[in-house]
Amino acid sequence: MIINDLSKTINQKPVLKNLSFQLAPSEIVGLIGRNGSGKTTLFRLIAEHYLPDAGDIQVNGRSIFTDKHQKQAIFFIDEKENFLRAYSLQRILGFYQKAYIDFDENLFLQLIQQYQFRLSSLYRQLSKGNQRLVQIILAICSNATYLLLDEPFDGLDVIVKKEVIGLMMEHLGEHRSALIASHNLNELENLIDRALLLKDHTIFKDYHLEEMRQHARKIQMVFKTKKVPLVVKEQSKLLSFQGRVITAIFESYSEELEQAIKHFEPLLYEELPLSLEDLFEANLKPKPHRLQKEVSL
Repeated sequence: MIINDLSKTINQKPVLKNLSFQLAPSEIVGLIGRNGSGKTTLFRLIAEHYLPDAGDIQVNGRSIFTDKHQKQAIFFIDEKENFLRAYSLQRILGFYQKAYIDFDENLFLQLIQQYQFRLSSLYRQLSKGNQRLVQIILAICSNATYLLLDEPFDGLDVIVKKEVIGLMMEHLGEHRSALIASHNLNELENLIDRALLLKDHTIFKDYHLEEMRQHARKIQMVFKTKKVPLVVKEQSKLLSFQGRVITAIFESYSEELEQAIKHFEPLLYEELPLSLEDLFEANLKPKPHRLQKEVSL
């Protein structure tokens, strides 16, 4: 899937602007951004619930806006505009069999029985956790190539969350991809191959996590004065500045950079575990006024 130069304005406010990325087969990608950054709008554009003001989305080299057959490759349930609520699981099965020509009815019935659902049950009467579980079952059984999952772990207890994650990982397979938006970064980090950071209406960063772990470091430092060495300011993203204790992320860490910093004879120089949450904070969290002032010294 190729998203190219996508833009969308809603109520005269830009939500997405010149947004581009590709989603490769068998990838699990996290879509990360602050509240209101446009994650759900992006999903709605890919699912063609919205039309873009500019740009294109292509599947198999064809635009989804001109070749409607390509919609078979995309699965998305819009939680805020969820039409499923009024229907039984039996009726929902019928809808999705018509929507997806490769829908796997046998697997659907098997999973419904495995998780002890009744086909006569109304979707709206299920717990929030079971509604999420049904959504994942529908996504899997659709046999769509690209699954768009918007906060699939939101509000789930530990047991149901493990069921949802296990089911998803078991059935994704080699030729299917998932784009997952979630505020639960700890859960997301254990699942994804890439992280797309959404900021200022576009994709601000595209991290391949294995590559990031090889080249990036989170370092805690204390220098003799509060003045931050220029090499640290220029080469890092500062996470925090408390007293003289600096915590920073270096995305392109090297022995040469380490030696350049140690030239200033830090009183403390310690590597800490680097998490997806750290990358979120370093890129998306506004810097406190005090931190901005002290870093400029």
